[in-house]
Amino acid sequence: MILKPSLFVASVLFVSAFNNQALAQNKNNDTTTFTLVQALDFAVANNAQVKNAYADLAIADQTVKEVKSIGIPQLRGQVQYQDNIEKPVFVFPINGVSTPIRVGNKYTTQTSLNLSWLMLDGTYFLGLKAAKEFTEMSRKIASKTESDVKIDVAKTYFMTLIVKENSSLLNSTYQTLQKTYNEISALNKEGFVEALDVDRLKLQLNNLQININKLNDQYQISLGLLKAKMGIPQEKPIKISDDLNALNQRFMISDTSSSVSLTGRTDYQILQQQKLLNEFNLRRFKYGKYPNLVGALNYQQSNFGETIDYSRNNWFGSTFMAFQINVPIFSGFGNDAKIQKARIELIKSENTINNATNYMNLEVFQSRMKYLRAIEYVEQQKENLDLANKILNITTIKYKEGVGSNLELTTANQDLKNSQTNYLTALYDLLVAKLDYQVALGQNIKL
Repeated sequence: MILKPSLFVASVLFVSAFNNQALAQNKNNDTTTFTLVQALDFAVANNAQVKNAYADLAIADQTVKEVKSIGIPQLRGQVQYQDNIEKPVFVFPINGVSTPIRVGNKYTTQTSLNLSWLMLDGTYFLGLKAAKEFTEMSRKIASKTESDVKIDVAKTYFMTLIVKENSSLLNSTYQTLQKTYNEISALNKEGFVEALDVDRLKLQLNNLQININKLNDQYQISLGLLKAKMGIPQEKPIKISDDLNALNQRFMISDTSSSVSLTGRTDYQILQQQKLLNEFNLRRFKYGKYPNLVGALNYQQSNFGETIDYSRNNWFGSTFMAFQINVPIFSGFGNDAKIQKARIELIKSENTINNATNYMNLEVFQSRMKYLRAIEYVEQQKENLDLANKILNITTIKYKEGVGSNLELTTANQDLKNSQTNYLTALYDLLVAKLDYQVALGQNIKL
């Protein structure tokens, strides 16, 4: 079922108002939790760009009604009152002498109803079709805006989730290193290890804490960016709840068997719609060479006199009906120039579509390659992360038993930190690559 633009906008505004009211009911210390799907749904109802896009669609719907009104009979009423303070003078030759005489009535009142109708005009009927296609163009633009916002919000959600997970991993590393630091500090007090080893571990802890603080700040900034793109006031606290590993499992499933459907891409549909509008524009100027027919009906009542007297017997009526055929004969070649310009614009549209098609096919190839490489990269980085954890565990045990050096422990901790960062970066690249691949294929976003 396709909603009329005005009804659709009303529903969007209702959902928006409902969501805003739900947020407003939360106290400052309450937090609204969003899954990825919930965040996308909320953004569609509350993002300003989406709202404006559907507002433009409603405007296009009103434009169609405006164009339709041109071909509907127009009825206009008029009342005119005139007081000849000085009656007009006309000079008449009387007995060979030019004699000025004031003629007319002091008071004149006229009321009239005028009905006009554009009965036959090729450009009007073509304009009706073009107006509907313009509405369809607005609908496609609104759909693309909605899709772009959803992709933008999804990528921001992914980024925020990655930062959150990175912070969690660093906190876990910090807790492990803190335990090692406490044990080494105790051994130092008993004289089994040097104070320099304790200081080196303390330095690592301090650096980890600095990185954790930076990540916490980055998380708040990412969360603020997510709220801005979803259409949530910055003072409203929110949190994200999707699990990164669950998302990873869904996106790791390689699906490159789908065929390309450029007609499913809204940007391609918009180009085709623009070409269609250019075709209508060309036909409009061609139809401008044909005649049109206009009809009119006028009914008028007039009142004259030296005094104001609106009694029934003092009114005089008149009625006429008219038809007018307008036949273009010669326009100084202006219309021919407009036809040629419209034809050139149509050629430009075709060139743009051909060029866009070429680049869209290239985009499919590139996005497929990036997606497949991203899957491989995640698997490799996951293996590296497992190895880094294993190396750190063994190095920590060796260090506690006195057969390993502090340098080895520092290196193992740094390698783990780098592996965690590389793994999370690879996960983010995979999530983004899967989205971009779906868009390039012209598919609906599958999360």
